[in-house]
Amino acid sequence: MRSLQKSQEPEVLARNRTSWTESYVEAARSKRTPIAYWRRRPIPEVLLAETDRRCAYCDSHVIHVAQPHIEHYRPRKSYPELVVAWDNLTVACPRCNALKLDNFSEKLPLVNPFIDDPMDHFIFYGDMVFAPESLRGEYTIQILGLNREDIVSMRKQRMLNMERLVASWRKAPPVLRNGILSEIHVQFESGEYEASVRTMLQAFGVPLPNKKQSQSK
Repeated sequence: MRSLQKSQEPEVLARNRTSWTESYVEAARSKRTPIAYWRRRPIPEVLLAETDRRCAYCDSHVIHVAQPHIEHYRPRKSYPELVVAWDNLTVACPRCNALKLDNFSEKLPLVNPFIDDPMDHFIFYGDMVFAPESLRGEYTIQILGLNREDIVSMRKQRMLNMERLVASWRKAPPVLRNGILSEIHVQFESGEYEASVRTMLQAFGVPLPNKKQSQSK
């Protein structure tokens, strides 16, 4: 998981949010099948863009499908009034979506990457994620399976690939180092498992890209 920022609410959602919410709540109350307004274009496309087409929870690439898994941070079953609230919508991979289901507790809410700083709740060590001092972090790892076998395997491969780049950077003559460092930055910013890779690069003493410069690209 990494820190994320919400983009601007799509105009179609801002214009129809109230009527869509009322329609959904009434359908749910009447035991009728409600309309999935959150799938209206361009809502899914905007949500995918703000996470770089990665799962908001495990940071894995979301497989390109016709209908991405639109995630309701607070489940629509328990919070129908938030069914199209922009701050309640994001994108999750199929596995995180299936594991989370309707799990949510106001007393111990899942870490929200759009509001919380994951670094305050998790320790990223190698290909694993720990939460030794955060009950919310521990609960989030448990519910979402952030150390499940498939993700740990993919994190490990990602770290190995980055380690090879770092080794090349360290061994390279000065004239080539800046070019390799630029490639490390590109791979870091465009790839999965950003928090784990960031921790590894910092441990190896690799200069990280300037955030302002990165955002201006």
